[in-house]
Amino acid sequence: SRSKISSALLVIGALSVCGSTASAQNIIANPGFESVPSSPPMDWQFTPPSITRDNSNPRTGSWDANLEQSTPGGNTNTFQQTPVGSVTPGEQYTLSYYIEYDGVGGGIGQVQTEFMNSTGGVLGAPSFVNYFGTSPNFGTAAGYQLETATLTAPPDASAFYILVGAITGANPGDTSHVFLDDVSVAPVPEPASVGLLALGALAFTGRRRRSAANH
Repeated sequence: SRSKISSALLVIGALSVCGSTASAQNIIANPGFESVPSSPPMDWQFTPPSITRDNSNPRTGSWDANLEQSTPGGNTNTFQQTPVGSVTPGEQYTLSYYIEYDGVGGGIGQVQTEFMNSTGGVLGAPSFVNYFGTSPNFGTAAGYQLETATLTAPPDASAFYILVGAITGANPGDTSHVFLDDVSVAPVPEPASVGLLALGALAFTGRRRRSAANH
């Protein structure tokens, strides 16, 4: 019947949207540090190079980024720039990451992101900056904490840059220790796609109910 055909088409459309939404691509390469950083650079890089991923405190999988600094005025970080063309100007992106921090004195952690143009130039001020220190929301006792932000790519945006660092103050004894895992930067689903998905789900539910009533 026509109603069955319509329901089937809605379900097919919804499943199609669901597939594209589920694969709403995380443009961050190696988001959980499960692979060895590539050379030449294609994903995470570390400064200093002696600092790298480890398996001491993964949130998921087997690996994490372990950034530790105890030298006064020191900075240990990991960073990544996505490929040119990975970002669409005007589109919204959801940034999310899990972070665990512990520090002493003037030590802090930092997350900074920027949108880049096709030639590697920074577009305006940093799109997101988050400084954090030992507080009720952080510290090893609290474990990993989820941090999120919604960012809009400016005109001419073509790539995304993220840096996460462990920074110490100038005083001897200051320390900063950051664990990072499961980093994601993904397009926010279009409202029309979300609506079609919900409509398809309703059609599928209604069809199942009618089928059950006929048996």
